[in-house]
Amino acid sequence: MVASLTRFFGSKHLELAEDVVQDTLVKAMREWPFKGIPADPVAWLHRVSRNGVIDRLRRDARGLELMKENATLLRSEWTLAATVHEGLSAHAIVDDQLRMFFACCHPSLPPEQQVALALKTLCGFSVPEIARAFVTNEEAINKRLYRAREAFRALGGLEIPEGDALSDRLEQVLAAIYLLFNEGYNATSHDDLIART
Repeated sequence: MVASLTRFFGSKHLELAEDVVQDTLVKAMREWPFKGIPADPVAWLHRVSRNGVIDRLRRDARGLELMKENATLLRSEWTLAATVHEGLSAHAIVDDQLRMFFACCHPSLPPEQQVALALKTLCGFSVPEIARAFVTNEEAINKRLYRAREAFRALGGLEIPEGDALSDRLEQVLAAIYLLFNEGYNATSHDDLIART
């Protein structure tokens, strides 16, 4: 969901995308214990996230400026919901996650920042989990993430590489995926050694 929202808002608004997704998860934590878990929890999360985007656009006059390529579709109430719904559909999210991995691994960032940003943004790692993966302290990871976000914000739109540019980023993407599976196999903060969820 973060990857799809970032595609809409642009990479300089990564934190805004994360905020919308966090709001969605908080809403789930508040409602599900009382109303019960929906029949399709993933669809519920997608729908609430999509509605969160629409609400932000309606409230924020800058919303249309943030999405220049979709601006004409987003001006009308009739096309707004359909455009955001299409952008946050299940098939688009799978593609956006892969795109976002490659976008996070931008060659203008040092390799350790690329991987740390991907782990935090796409894999949901906490700072202690990232610190453990890099065998360093949390303060160093916080600094890496801050610098990476600032550099990422300065880049503006998402750059999806092609051809040789894609292969230039592959090593860092694979490193992030390796560390993701490594954390799943040897969990940092779970009672069980293997994180199964």
